[in-house]
Amino acid sequence: MKPFKINKILVPLDLSANSMLALEHATFMAKLFKADIVIAHVMETMVLKLNLGTFTASDKKQAEEIIREKLENLTTDLRIKTGGKVTYVIKTGRISQGVTEAATENNVDIIIMGTHGVSGFQEFFMGSNSFRVVTESKIPVITVQKQASKIGFNNILCPIDSSEPSREKVRYIRELAKKYNSKVHILGILSIDDDDAAFKLDKKLEQVEKYFANAEIKFTMEMVEGSNLAEVTKKQAKKKKCDLIVIMTEQEENFTGILLGPFAQQVVNHSKIPVMSITPDNADYYFNVQSGGE
Repeated sequence: MKPFKINKILVPLDLSANSMLALEHATFMAKLFKADIVIAHVMETMVLKLNLGTFTASDKKQAEEIIREKLENLTTDLRIKTGGKVTYVIKTGRISQGVTEAATENNVDIIIMGTHGVSGFQEFFMGSNSFRVVTESKIPVITVQKQASKIGFNNILCPIDSSEPSREKVRYIRELAKKYNSKVHILGILSIDDDDAAFKLDKKLEQVEKYFANAEIKFTMEMVEGSNLAEVTKKQAKKKKCDLIVIMTEQEENFTGILLGPFAQQVVNHSKIPVMSITPDNADYYFNVQSGGE
């Protein structure tokens, strides 16, 4: 299995409080992983409401100059703070498209973004925009709400259900736990009262336990039942005082295109702590526990 590495982090930024909080998380991560930061600002509409006034299409160039100056100052400060490379890009168009394009063009490994930004240049990062980025991104996305002011991940929740892609998240969690010195809380979730399903899940949990044990990562394990998996997950995250939930996006197709499954939708939209969403890789589900998952 290809190891998960973080060499470059993308932060969509509109200078709202939430996007600046996401940048704090990214800055901390960049120091731990010795990673570069790329800031992406997306100018979605022709009317930009800035702190300095309202700019129409004819003033677009002036607005972009103001944005560029602010980003120049910000990246200069961050270079000093992180000691690493910090750059920025300005994109025009649909928010989620601009973010995913910036991620691809800059070959980043992870996106960290705030949700429900309501101040700064514009209300760019409403929940719907964050949700679209999670849906469209092929790399992990960490979404951060305003309540997530604590920087760092001391306790990571690892929900495992009966779906095959569920355990793919463990290789991502391993790398985070090593760098953040986190404890991992493995949560086996049963949605139905089925002895056969319980047996299969128990075997899967044994594999995951062995995986983290081989990596010398601190962990706990618990199996729970519930009709609403998202509610169970959020409840357990609160109980164990977790500061990150890691989920698979369980993407589904319908006539409108690719959507997130209901579990991912509920967790991403309503969790008060950061959520790391990972798109399943059909070619990479399986890992060899004996070899440490490589």
